[in-house]
Amino acid sequence: MKKLTKVFLILVTVFISFFNFIALASAAEFEGQTVKIGVVGEEYEELWEFVAERAKEQEGIDIEVVLLTDYNIPNVALADGSIDLNAFQHDVFLENWNKENDGDLVTIGYTVAVPTRIYSDKYKSLDELPEGAKIAVNAAPTSLGYNLQSLERAGLIKLAESDELLPTLNDIEENPKKLEIVELDAANIPAAVSDVDAAFIDDSFLASTDFRPNDAIYVYGDTPETLNLSRVNNIVARSEDKENPLYLKIVELFQTDEVAQEIDRIFEGGSIAAWDLVEQAEKE
Repeated sequence: MKKLTKVFLILVTVFISFFNFIALASAAEFEGQTVKIGVVGEEYEELWEFVAERAKEQEGIDIEVVLLTDYNIPNVALADGSIDLNAFQHDVFLENWNKENDGDLVTIGYTVAVPTRIYSDKYKSLDELPEGAKIAVNAAPTSLGYNLQSLERAGLIKLAESDELLPTLNDIEENPKKLEIVELDAANIPAAVSDVDAAFIDDSFLASTDFRPNDAIYVYGDTPETLNLSRVNNIVARSEDKENPLYLKIVELFQTDEVAQEIDRIFEGGSIAAWDLVEQAEKE
């Protein structure tokens, strides 16, 4: 009996040692590796610095967060190898960029959903907009198209039926209030708020204004029912890296309850954690 007990204890010790070894090997798999990720907007920089701390503590991964100034830079920087990943765009923007630049960048994970919001320092609702009101929109093709679709959804304009994915100003078929649509670079819209009657302000640049998300006079895409899956923000890699274990580990480190709580704290509802919503929507 004593021999059996001794053998049993030896086996338990061996198994414990083996699994401890596996756990340590797993934890050390990415130890000392560095990943450069490009983001746009100081709030997203803060969010990814939080992820970087967790990556260092849990996996020994050094994430270098690179703050870029506008939406034209991150995909170029990723394609030319200046950075390893970027996290600033949605699939529509990515597909359009790939098409225009003969690119092959790919989504490897989802981060946040950013509801469309219109702000005004003059009016409290879209119904109050006068005839001839000026509305600032994001001039980037993918954003312009969605801004126009949002104005149509809100009942302010009607767009002509078209096979084109991205409507333009030329597609406005009805404009009963004779609204003046002012195209601006996303980074310049906050400074133009006082010169227009209403403006689409990207969440990345909201911190440079006095607005908070709940100040918006129009919101769309803040519920599971209105979530636009093609416009959920993503983590993007070069196509040859789409199954890179290190980069997939970054996705895993991002998609946690702790990061979701940090998103709520930083963005105050402006951006919402989206990975669970995407998973639910894909099952439907």
